[in-house]
Amino acid sequence: LNIYLVEMPLFEALSYSSDKNVVILDIGAVYTKCGLAGETGPRCIIPSVVKNEKNEKIVKIWEFSTTEELYENLKNFLFQLFFRSLLVNAKDRRLVVCESILCPSQVRETLAKVLFIHFE
Repeated sequence: LNIYLVEMPLFEALSYSSDKNVVILDIGAVYTKCGLAGETGPRCIIPSVVKNEKNEKIVKIWEFSTTEELYENLKNFLFQLFFRSLLVNAKDRRLVVCESILCPSQVRETLAKVLFIHFE
């Protein structure tokens, strides 16, 4: 029985480069799954909804009429996700976002804008 060990320096650099674990985020149409890399499953699975500040109604994240509305939805949702569900500081962690290949570029750009401006 021969066992060969192959070192993977790129993989090791990604996974062991910091003390903190990487946050994995999968925002779905109905549910959002999130957790930390290296764990066996998602740390939390929550509905992909947010409370609208203007009319106090609960709306799905992806139901928006303008980019500004999507921006506010994502900002509020990610704040809730990081600080109430995951209980981690987003500024101290790397983030991996799993998204559909059919995701519109408007949504992708708005998500990136929210992450870079509010969560650095």
